[in-house]
Amino acid sequence: MTETGIGVAVRRVEDYRFLTGQGNYTDDINRPGQAHAWILRSPHAHANIKSIDAKAALAAPGVIAVFTGKDVVDDGLGGLPCGWQVTDRHGEPMIEPAHPILVPDTVRHVGDQVAVVIAETRDQARDASEKIAVDYEPLAACASTAEAMSAKAPQVWGDAKSNLCYDWELGDRAACDD
Repeated sequence: MTETGIGVAVRRVEDYRFLTGQGNYTDDINRPGQAHAWILRSPHAHANIKSIDAKAALAAPGVIAVFTGKDVVDDGLGGLPCGWQVTDRHGEPMIEPAHPILVPDTVRHVGDQVAVVIAETRDQARDASEKIAVDYEPLAACASTAEAMSAKAPQVWGDAKSNLCYDWELGDRAACDD
């Protein structure tokens, strides 16, 4: 029987094929008629999205579709759920704000996904994404964890009590302190 859990080494089985060039990555997959996606990401750490104009991107060569956060909301698509719910050390559930697949209103980190372009080639999708005009209203942001935890820090999630998701403990503190 294989032993699993905290502190038990996990034997990796996929390394050999990737280290020897025999592995397949998603970028290696090429099927007839396949489309390619390129995600436009936020350059801001915290900002409201005032508007998105994707008309020029939609008119670009090879573009099949452009989707924004508004499309996600209008189509009733859910977000990305947290895969592991925990309670904090006081027994309170962790805060789980919505994580939409495309942000409809407020970006909360550099790289937040704002739109996706679907095109016949990856280059066409990337080039078209550069034609999307996003009007951002930058908001105050924190550049460090210490700053984010201060009482005057801007809130990342409006429905949260603070910027702390949860304060969690696991294991034997006394044994670790020895």
